[in-house]
Amino acid sequence: HIGDISAQAMIDVLRDKDSGVCVDSESFLTTASIVSVLPQDPSFPCIHYFTGTPDPSRSIFKPFIFVDDVKLVPKVQSPSFGNDDPAKKIPRFQEKPDRRHELYKAHEWARSLLENDQDKGQKLMRIMLDLEKQGLEAMEDILS
Repeated sequence: HIGDISAQAMIDVLRDKDSGVCVDSESFLTTASIVSVLPQDPSFPCIHYFTGTPDPSRSIFKPFIFVDDVKLVPKVQSPSFGNDDPAKKIPRFQEKPDRRHELYKAHEWARSLLENDQDKGQKLMRIMLDLEKQGLEAMEDILS
């Protein structure tokens, strides 16, 4: 938290559809969003909050601190196709593989629930925002 600008304030800006910052239309969709907290004191870590999924108004921001030897999370990695990857085959790009990672697929399911079942969708959104709040509070504790 620096001055009056907090990570939560920036997240709120990125979710603001009325201002046009967050867009969800037939022709354009806001993709993954990020908020970074860069402390002036070098003894504190920089903390980054990523959605990793489209439309920050329906996504949660997950905290991440870059460290040496970080363990990658398989659920947020696009599938690997090895030598069968259309980008590696000649001629290139003759097929379009499904590169959605597990988190993205879960986001699509959540988006469908939010759009098609108001009660379950609102319950899910409350749970997601509570998880996000826990992450923000945990990172605030690290910075203080």
